[in-house]
Amino acid sequence: MTPSPDTAVAAPARSTAEGDAPATPPTDETPAERSPAGGRERYLDMWRAAALVRVVTYHVLGWLWLTVLFPAMGLMFALAGSLMANSLDRTGNSAVRRRLRRLLPPLWGFGAVAVTLLMVAGWRTAPGAQLGWGELVWWIFPARTPPVSDQSWAWAYNTVLWYIVTYLWLVLLSPVLWPAFRRWPWQTLAVAAALPIAFRFNVVNVGGYFNEQATNVSSYLACWLLGFAHHDGLLRRIPARRYALAVAALALTGATWVLYLGWSTGNYDLNRMQGANTLWSLAFIAAVFRFRPRLDWLGRIRPLDRLVELLNARAVTIYLWHLPAGVLAGSLIAPVALSGGWLTNIVFRLAVVWALVAVAVVLFGWIEDLAARRRPALVPARVSPARPRPVRAGAGVPVSPAPAAAVVAGAVPVGASPVAPVPADPDPVGRSATVRAATGGAAVPTARRPVRSGTSGTRWHGAMVSTVGLLAAGLAVMAFNLWPGVTTRAPQAVRQEVTYHLSDLPMLVDGASPQAAKAVLPATADTPTATPGSVTLHGEVFPRAVLTAAPSRVRVQPPAGCERLQAVIDVSADNAQVTFAVRADDVTVFESGARGPTDGSERIDVDVARASYVDLVTSSPSGGAVGVWADPRFVCAT
Repeated sequence: MTPSPDTAVAAPARSTAEGDAPATPPTDETPAERSPAGGRERYLDMWRAAALVRVVTYHVLGWLWLTVLFPAMGLMFALAGSLMANSLDRTGNSAVRRRLRRLLPPLWGFGAVAVTLLMVAGWRTAPGAQLGWGELVWWIFPARTPPVSDQSWAWAYNTVLWYIVTYLWLVLLSPVLWPAFRRWPWQTLAVAAALPIAFRFNVVNVGGYFNEQATNVSSYLACWLLGFAHHDGLLRRIPARRYALAVAALALTGATWVLYLGWSTGNYDLNRMQGANTLWSLAFIAAVFRFRPRLDWLGRIRPLDRLVELLNARAVTIYLWHLPAGVLAGSLIAPVALSGGWLTNIVFRLAVVWALVAVAVVLFGWIEDLAARRRPALVPARVSPARPRPVRAGAGVPVSPAPAAAVVAGAVPVGASPVAPVPADPDPVGRSATVRAATGGAAVPTARRPVRSGTSGTRWHGAMVSTVGLLAAGLAVMAFNLWPGVTTRAPQAVRQEVTYHLSDLPMLVDGASPQAAKAVLPATADTPTATPGSVTLHGEVFPRAVLTAAPSRVRVQPPAGCERLQAVIDVSADNAQVTFAVRADDVTVFESGARGPTDGSERIDVDVARASYVDLVTSSPSGGAVGVWADPRFVCAT
């Protein structure tokens, strides 16, 4: 799986009856899908905005502890699943078409810019996957991650698209998932939660051309279905004590698994922990859906309220463009020497990234308006305060300004047709329920009753949130111990240096060629070596060589305190040109230029102090080349 992104959006729509909830990740609610009396649910808006900020921060700074502290990707799939269920309830299978209409145009705009830029930069070699140049079709209909060229920066244009692809598959599967869930809700959710565990232990193995997509869908299917349960009000029907105990048990199980994997591998990236990711995300989401504090204070802080609204209204654009903005920001600020320490550098870097994202929002955000069939605007209009929406008279529904609550109470305004009796709402939190008018069959939003929790229920909810919060903080602290340059371990009295060979560390691989999936491998007898596990370069033996197919990008998280990366680079294939680059937190700190077999070996010693992650990038204009990183190692202070 690729990172997670892990992340969109809500923007004004024409009417609730039209069912125009956006089909775009990371959220897809419109102001038509509202809280009581027609107002937006600011609680969910706030979580969407926070998730988007978390995703951007994670991709820009590479802080792996953020993934366990706040599993944003699972939450976004759950929110999207709830809204998809709402759309299927209102409009049936046509909801799929509406969602695709909202999802694809922003991607097409992003892809048009990305592919054009890559072509101008020299993309001349066909993608290495089965379809060759035909792989470009995934930029039009992203059933697979679209390809990019072998430029060292090209990965920024497709790394986060795994989320778009996974979202698309879940939308396409929803017309089948929805009736199955309605008939067997808890059984369906249990199977979905067990599926990624089966994938992890090879009980289920899809393999083949769509293996990555099947793996990602299995990881987040349970989160999607938990959104279905939220929409149907199933979560609110569970007594507080039973619900809190179940969430606590799930959280303990997921957190224990995350801790075991992180402790044993040294990598706490939740996106790489299939199975554990699902369980921990489900516990976090279940707590979010059940615990709903009042947010009256948010409306009183107008700048913050407006910021939450803007992030929701342009989240698709922000999600698509934030990683290219991060790479560009790294290149722009690399020559700038800042004083004030690491905090100043972090704040400055985030400020530059968000400034570039704002430019992208202005240039391309209007595409979301066109996709939603709204008037394009550089800055989305502010959502009106909550109030009843006017309805055409004579349609068998109450005439504005009569509140929808009047329908529930049985009080029908003069001139309106009587409505059928309304049963008790099974979702007292406020899911959008409807009643059908006796004539015309019009859908009428009903008022949603507030949750009445006794003192005992409030205490159980508080205990549940405290448990999940403490576990999240504990996991973040454990991951924080591995954060380069910052450690909570006691300092050593005597400074010593320790060497960590990359061949002993977890390495994550991204690449555009089929060889990239196997790009990280020790030298074997199939390569020019003196003995298996070593490589001989110009008569010198290196016992811990790592070979990478070009093009590819290998990401490694340096252990705490590491300051330098040392290696010997060379090209193992005849008549091949390979460019080697080292990037620290997406900033290029070393680039070799094009090298061939006749150029000999080169020793490099690169400063990677305070880097959250380091990328070893190899690229080749001809493809099929192999770059040799002989005995790459981190030199760290202890």
